[in-house]
Amino acid sequence: MLRVDLDLLPAFGDRGVGHDVAIVIDVLRMTTTATAMLAHGYRRIDVVAEVDDARALATRTGALLFGERQGVAPAGFDGGNSPLEHQGPRVEDRGAVLCTSNGSKAVEAARARHVLLGAIVNARAVARRAVALADDGVHIVCAGTDGAPSLDDVVAAGYVLGALTATGAEVDLSDTCVVAMDVAAAAPDPVTGLHRARHARTLVDLGFEADVAFAGDLDRFALVPERRGRSGTTFGRADIDPDEPDLV
Repeated sequence: MLRVDLDLLPAFGDRGVGHDVAIVIDVLRMTTTATAMLAHGYRRIDVVAEVDDARALATRTGALLFGERQGVAPAGFDGGNSPLEHQGPRVEDRGAVLCTSNGSKAVEAARARHVLLGAIVNARAVARRAVALADDGVHIVCAGTDGAPSLDDVVAAGYVLGALTATGAEVDLSDTCVVAMDVAAAAPDPVTGLHRARHARTLVDLGFEADVAFAGDLDRFALVPERRGRSGTTFGRADIDPDEPDLV
């Protein structure tokens, strides 16, 4: 039986040790944007927590630099944290550095052997990848917003958990997992669920209402950002065949 736990905020230290797989969720917007970037053709994404470190890494590697502070791109960045920036002509053979307020720190806190980035746009794909990789347990880590739990991440976790149970895997869900599934089910659709969150309202006020709609597009992508190697914060693309039946 696969043990599945959910943290509403990143927990530094030994929390999460003993799980094979961690799924980090920052649905508005880092994990949604990272998924869109890989779909757009970026070959790797380095997730970095601090702006100065992100600038230095982009300069050293020649990668494009994206991210946000208070929802908007810092000075000198190539772009912000909007998934809509990664549409149109594909990018070929480029790396990117992604630096965000909440999601980057959650990635650094993930302690499992395999770290995946999950969102509503890849809920089924990330659930199937987690089941394929896990022997003992899955640890879902919500990024939260400015150190507080964020309803948008809970909604996204509920959709990922629903997809995980739909694989047919035998799972032991924590009470927090059950709460997240109930929260997701309380809204008629993902976009409505996201709009209930204060963080979504903040993004709308900043002019990013279309980002919230994009983030609620269930199973738009059949790919998963997956950490390369057993440590670090570099992510590549793992593709899931959408036509294959569930794994178990």
